[in-house]
Amino acid sequence: MNNMEAILQFPFRDRDAWSQFLIACAVMLAAFVIPILPTILLMGYTVKIMRQIILEKRFPSMPAWQGSDWGEMLMDGLRFYGAQLILMLPLFLLIGCSVTFLLGGTVGISVLADQGPRNLGPLAALLLFMGIFFTVISSLLSLPYSIVLSAAQAHVAARRSFNAAFEFKEWWQIFRAAIGQFLLAYVVVLIASFLLAFVMQIAMITIVLMCIVPFLMIPYSVYLMLVSNALYAQAYARGQESLQTV
Repeated sequence: MNNMEAILQFPFRDRDAWSQFLIACAVMLAAFVIPILPTILLMGYTVKIMRQIILEKRFPSMPAWQGSDWGEMLMDGLRFYGAQLILMLPLFLLIGCSVTFLLGGTVGISVLADQGPRNLGPLAALLLFMGIFFTVISSLLSLPYSIVLSAAQAHVAARRSFNAAFEFKEWWQIFRAAIGQFLLAYVVVLIASFLLAFVMQIAMITIVLMCIVPFLMIPYSVYLMLVSNALYAQAYARGQESLQTV
């Protein structure tokens, strides 16, 4: 993936980018007052950046909020958010099953500990086993599933269509053509998340810096959203190029 360092720095490359980044942070801050809507608007903003990379073949930059069609960005974000939510449902179902079975098994064991009916023993053990099973399965699948879905989300952004998320054959071919790029993008995002989380942990153990942690969380979240989607968009664009040259 080309210019990795520059991509990681594009949200605050220059003074203009900084000002747009601060507006994005203000939009995220508004999510503490107005639920969901500001987050969807910010997603629409990232979709705009993704289309720069995929359709216009441009290096990622921070588009001006001033003069942008906020209604259009809201619709882009709604499609992006809706597709992400629907595609994540299978994983959410597995996690829900693991929580339900673990809770059921734990409650059953607690009842037995209070000298409850012994016939609950096998059922409690079964529920606990099923909970552990679903927890392991969901943990093993979450990583590859998240990487694959990044291609579907980029496809939604490129096509500007909610239904594009379900064009499995099309975005799967693009994913296969650039699987290394998608893996690299995910690893970079994972490392960036770890480093920023580490800084947060250090800040939280110091009395002075602990006071500013809530203010750091907003730019932290905005930065990860912008950079991760830019990296996935670049991987998607590389996959398209690979298919065109075959």
